[in-house]
Amino acid sequence: MPASLHLLSLPVEILLKIVSYVDNPTQLERYSLQFSSDDVSNQISPLLSVSEVLRALALERACAKCKIEINDDSGMSLATFENWPKSQVLPHASTIAKYARRVDLMVDFWDILNGNACEILENAAWTQSAFTNVVKLNVHIYGNFIGGDFYTLEAKRQNMAQFVHMVKTVMPKTRQVKIEIDNGLKFIEKSQATSHLLNTLVEALYGDSAQRFMKVHVNEFQIGMLHNCITDLTHVAASVHHDSNTTMMLLHKSALSLQLLDLQFHNTGHVPYLVSNYSGRVVVYPNLHKLVMEERTYFPHHQKTATNKKHIPFPKLKLLTVDMEYPFNDETLFKGNGRTLECLKMRLDPITIDMLRTNDTFASGQYPKLRNVSVRGLELFTEVQSISDYIYTSFVLKMSPSLQVFTDVAMLMGPHKLRFFHGCANLRILNVPEMTVYMSSLVPLLKSLRQLERLECKYIVDDLGLSADCVRSTYYPLSDRLRHLSLTRYEEACDDLFQSIVLLALVCPGLMRCHMLHEWRERFNSYVDNAVTDQSLGLYKERLSAIKYLEY
Repeated sequence: MPASLHLLSLPVEILLKIVSYVDNPTQLERYSLQFSSDDVSNQISPLLSVSEVLRALALERACAKCKIEINDDSGMSLATFENWPKSQVLPHASTIAKYARRVDLMVDFWDILNGNACEILENAAWTQSAFTNVVKLNVHIYGNFIGGDFYTLEAKRQNMAQFVHMVKTVMPKTRQVKIEIDNGLKFIEKSQATSHLLNTLVEALYGDSAQRFMKVHVNEFQIGMLHNCITDLTHVAASVHHDSNTTMMLLHKSALSLQLLDLQFHNTGHVPYLVSNYSGRVVVYPNLHKLVMEERTYFPHHQKTATNKKHIPFPKLKLLTVDMEYPFNDETLFKGNGRTLECLKMRLDPITIDMLRTNDTFASGQYPKLRNVSVRGLELFTEVQSISDYIYTSFVLKMSPSLQVFTDVAMLMGPHKLRFFHGCANLRILNVPEMTVYMSSLVPLLKSLRQLERLECKYIVDDLGLSADCVRSTYYPLSDRLRHLSLTRYEEACDDLFQSIVLLALVCPGLMRCHMLHEWRERFNSYVDNAVTDQSLGLYKERLSAIKYLEY
């Protein structure tokens, strides 16, 4: 029976799961390291030309994300689909709108108030069929609000209400709404009426959606117009500058409802006001699950923020990213979330490590759910010489007994320091992108880490000095679990590297693909083809052919 018939005999639910991998190629077991996100539309394209079942399923992936631009100059609205294959003719939007799950709506604020935006939407043929399955709506508001016009305040309110009604009618099932007010949005008339209009629009667009997103730029006047009325936000992404008082107050008003908070600090002077308001009262985020703090402008050795020792601001954190010098003088970010924290990404320095060790922050058993840890030094791509091997092994690698994913960027660069990880028995993914790995160190590592599925490193050097047959007979099977190998070196590849990959494939039966620069792939395929013609490797032709890159 042809393979296609076997495939079509599967239940639709199973087929949908299979096709869903096309939309997220990193999930593919065999081919994930071969595809980039740019290839999504190319992977979908063949499915549009086969059976009706697969075509319908592929349409769900190709049309999942739609962008609608309302253009008053042309009097038209343009609907485009992000993943639609360039090689395929795009059908009329009305025939595929039902497949969309997310819509990004671009609209001029003034066009909403003068009624043009609503009229354009009403005249769009595809709105008659409606985006009935959209659950995520992202509204990007831009343009100019010009005062002194001939529209009355009541007329503006009516036009705005009609626009919101039209959006809700076209997308009736929206559960998640994200509002982004463009930093270039100008308000010539800075009045209370203008503020009221903007607040009314934002609140109406949010409606009763379960998740309220807001992306905050640097225009403090805009945020000042919003923060007095906008509450109950669940997700906020904000740029914090020296004059971002109102941004912080916006966070305080939604502290009880916030679930995700992403802060890009261009000035660290507002860090203290993350955990206390401007009157000195503590702020608690009882439902915050994800916190990202990133320093966009590096200020070395800034003063640490002192906090209330009994204050527990983030009791339910699951994901924490501190991509900056740790800003507090105690374990503020870790208080009370020992039983919930699952993923930690942070920059480490000797002062921060001493503070965390003094407070026994990561004492044995404190973080049983912490499975994903990523560390790096304060300086990008430089080794932190002042962190000793002892501190690294006794502190960094013992943050959690359940460690499964570990990433080290530029802190650990010695070629034979893989031995540090031998005690991490549950490790599934190890990323050391700045480390050159030697086969003599890799062999004992794989013997110790029986769960390791993925390894990312800079380069692999074969220093065993053994023939392929000898390596195979001595070490096979070295690891049944290792499937993915990723190389980050951006220099010229050589046959010595390819030989190391071949030897690894001979003793790791699960290894199917090695991620490398695109320009290396043809050379790698040629190397494998030539290798299997050698008498000593001819016996392994089928195995080695499996690690070649397929052409599409």
